[in-house]
Amino acid sequence: MSKLTLTLKLPFYRLNACKAAEFERLTLLNTEVANTLLSIEKSVRRKYTSKDFHHVEIGSMWINQTIRNTCAQTKVKKFKR
Repeated sequence: MSKLTLTLKLPFYRLNACKAAEFERLTLLNTEVANTLLSIEKSVRRKYTSKDFHHVEIGSMWINQTIRNTCAQTKVKKFKR
């Protein structure tokens, strides 16, 4: 059986300490959103869109990918950072 790995690749142009710190902060925020989504029932979770997360300062493509990952057929209980 083959494994499918999801990776979010972001290009870093002239990565410095400030950009690295900002990426770390957004990664932690995304992990928090993902764990919040996992605590919600799967049938309700599937109805969410990026518009439901307009209060979170992550881009819509990142939020949509997080929603897809939490709705995927996995047995994950919690995302780790």
